[in-house]
Amino acid sequence: MKVPLFATSKNGNYLPNVLSKLEAEEKGAFASFWVDDDGYVAEGPNVKVGFILSGCTAKRLLELAPKLVENGRLKSVTIGYITVEEAKQSAEMMYIGSTLPVLPIIEWDEKLIVDVEVLTMALSDLVREDMVAGPETHRIKVPYV
Repeated sequence: MKVPLFATSKNGNYLPNVLSKLEAEEKGAFASFWVDDDGYVAEGPNVKVGFILSGCTAKRLLELAPKLVENGRLKSVTIGYITVEEAKQSAEMMYIGSTLPVLPIIEWDEKLIVDVEVLTMALSDLVREDMVAGPETHRIKVPYV
């Protein structure tokens, strides 16, 4: 976990992020995330995990996810704290970020999280469709020369 000074102020010191990523790669993982002192899953050095943090992509995903409840693919959509042990029992787990936007987490500490990322990919599809179909007022065309 980042010390409060790094977590609450914008600065150029990304060393904790880099060290976390390097440690994950040394262990054969693609990415990492932190756990707080109380044992709750927090965030990663460059991504959010599941619905725990409320970035722009996660907020929009929370608005879109009820569509999967309506068609019976999800039981419900909730926000709350989750411990590491609860997270490891998840049927599916995902990274959510503005550059991803949704990617499945398939393994944690050498334990398979899920065989098929059905809901993760359905959520990813919802976000991608929303990005393409979004109103012009929310998208800015950038001319490339």
